[in-house]
Amino acid sequence: MNLNVDIYGLVIPFTAVLTNGKFNMNNSFSQFGVSPKYKWITLHAGFRQFGYSSYTVSGQTFFGGGIELHPGILRLGFFTGRLHKAVRWDTTEQFQQTIPGSYPLNVNTVNGANYYSPQASFERKGWGAKFGIGRESNYVDFIVFKGQDISSSLSDANSKTNLIPEENLVLGINVYQRFGKHISFGFNSAASIYTYNSTSDDITDLISKDIPFKDYLNKLIPIRATTQFQWAGNVNLGINFSNFSLQTEYKHIEPYFKSMGLSSGLSDLELFSIQPSWSLFHQKIRFTNMIQIQNDNLNHYKQLTTNRMMINSSVSVNLSNKWGFDISYNNYDMKQQKQRAIVPDSLQTHQQSTTYTFAPRLIFAGTLLTDVISVIGSYTNMDGGIQVNGNINSIQNYYATLNNSLAIAKGGWNINAGLNFNASKTSINNLQSYGFIAGISKSLFNNKLGLSNNNTYLWNSLNGKTNGNTYSVDLAGTFFIFHNQNIGLSANYLFSPANGVYNNKDFHQTRVMVSYQLNF
Repeated sequence: MNLNVDIYGLVIPFTAVLTNGKFNMNNSFSQFGVSPKYKWITLHAGFRQFGYSSYTVSGQTFFGGGIELHPGILRLGFFTGRLHKAVRWDTTEQFQQTIPGSYPLNVNTVNGANYYSPQASFERKGWGAKFGIGRESNYVDFIVFKGQDISSSLSDANSKTNLIPEENLVLGINVYQRFGKHISFGFNSAASIYTYNSTSDDITDLISKDIPFKDYLNKLIPIRATTQFQWAGNVNLGINFSNFSLQTEYKHIEPYFKSMGLSSGLSDLELFSIQPSWSLFHQKIRFTNMIQIQNDNLNHYKQLTTNRMMINSSVSVNLSNKWGFDISYNNYDMKQQKQRAIVPDSLQTHQQSTTYTFAPRLIFAGTLLTDVISVIGSYTNMDGGIQVNGNINSIQNYYATLNNSLAIAKGGWNINAGLNFNASKTSINNLQSYGFIAGISKSLFNNKLGLSNNNTYLWNSLNGKTNGNTYSVDLAGTFFIFHNQNIGLSANYLFSPANGVYNNKDFHQTRVMVSYQLNF
């Protein structure tokens, strides 16, 4: 259950979770922050996140303070704070691991149960600054970020023996420019100097004197034996007209690129994408396309280089208000190339997936009734290469659905009904299912109460033999209290028999949800 209390822009979320008979409730006051703003001055205090750029500071939560100033064309910012607290290495404090598929690194298994202790870490602090010039449509920002572990934050011998303090300096630039009404240009790049052991030897005097600004950088972060220099960046160009647009991007992220100011990020990636779109006959026919090519192993240290290509193309036709159709083509191709001849061919991976979709629709709209008839048909072919047993690891899937949705203005009725067909064929199994969907919703008491019901029933077959039925039932009700409050109650039951393709055991699920919403 989630409850968000919003009082004059101050949002206080509460969360309650009930699982396996256990109840847990927490609130936002463990991480509380405010950002008051007056004209061109914004102050930050408490737990805050700062978004300077995608390669320097973004998505990371700091506890501290900061300020942003936007007088005229100046774009200034500064913050300082703690990234996370010091956590002592204590293997005696154990918690049972009950979340499937989520396993921390420090897990111990006792009698089949998983236990973990809190991940130890030094206190980590950081600060960042931004200096920029321009408006939202044309600006240049220069960014600096410094983060480091405080080795003195832990004094016990066990933690100091098992932990290594780290240090990081990131310098970035962010550029966005619009040329007239139709052309835009963006450039975002950063260089990261990351020291994986800030207690290792200082080798600043031993390295080449040709390094730019070596003396200035050494005052911010000493160059040590464990220091690595990596960079990342992307450049994009956009062209936009009423009936034509083109978006292109090139991205390069060096292997092991990281910044303490990022909550997450990719590395070892080179990517190029182009997205042309255009329309005809006053946008009655619209074409949308995307081609993306990417690869890794930029430093050629890996034995295999992974190449990916994605193509998405679609056309939407709306020649009349009563009918139209959509056609789409999607292709994903991933393959690996050997960098060394000694690598066995069996280690290489090649996966390809192609999907064709056709979706016509017919609309009858009136003052009393609105009826929408839609059909969706798709074919997907997935090829995953050769399995260990010699079989071709491929899947062919056929899907079709016919749906009719009827809305009755007087009385607030909505009725939908349809037919479903799905067939999946692998090298081992042939699974088919067909059936119907039906649902109804109704508004009562001048739209103060809304009730809905949706049902699905499918007949299944496996390799030509009957394989049970799949059914799902949804019930939901929402009651609106006054003008700013509502209470919701919903229930769902799902049963799906084992088929050996998607699930190896019968699947049962019962879910009940209660919600309350208050809007200020």
